[in-house]
Amino acid sequence: MQFYGFYNAFGGGTEVITAGSNENVPSATDTISQNKDILFNGQFSNLSRVLIHIGFYAFRQDGSTVLHKHDIRAYESINVHNVPLRSIEVFVPVGKTVGFHGMGCLTRIENEDEFAVAMTKTGLDEALNKSPDFELDQYKSSTITTATDTTLWTPASSSCIGVYKINMAVDGAQTVKLKFTDSTGSSGDAVIGLYRFGSEGTYTMDFDTALLRNPNGNDGLLVATTTTTASTEIDCIGHDILVSQ
Repeated sequence: MQFYGFYNAFGGGTEVITAGSNENVPSATDTISQNKDILFNGQFSNLSRVLIHIGFYAFRQDGSTVLHKHDIRAYESINVHNVPLRSIEVFVPVGKTVGFHGMGCLTRIENEDEFAVAMTKTGLDEALNKSPDFELDQYKSSTITTATDTTLWTPASSSCIGVYKINMAVDGAQTVKLKFTDSTGSSGDAVIGLYRFGSEGTYTMDFDTALLRNPNGNDGLLVATTTTTASTEIDCIGHDILVSQ
């Protein structure tokens, strides 16, 4: 048995895949090997919040191929062990764009005995890892002194707001409504919470490492509505989430 080479999905390892017009037709395909004596060991990962499907074409004993189709949940990986994998297909729901990662090692079988031993360790298994900690590269601070709607966070173009922490400090009686909206700020309200301060005070919210995300998706805003003129400082820490994250 000899090491044959490395594999990177679609030539780069990490790819952004956009769905076609029919979700029953693969959105992307990639050939791994045309040789049934080459075994694949590696991993394929869904780097998005969208449920996708992956199709595995593997060589049978007679040289023909067989298809196995499997779903990959958000941030889930499929580990492949000692499979004579010919190619993969990725199916993305219509209207969605996802990040996808694949890598592995290729091993060449040199005789029937090696093949028999390798087949005893063939398998597929899922790995649903803890939600990843993204780099905390966004810090937003706003000081509000009027009763108004204030945009706390406008994400980078074609990205979605993900929040780790929000801290509010008020100088007097105040009511603050925190909400996600669509890109216009006037619709798609998704209320995070309503916070009433009887006098001067502070309040901090910490969210899971999966991030509190704007359900309106890309370009949606984080907005605060205040009801008095008491000086209110709101600090937010989080991440502009790209489609491949």
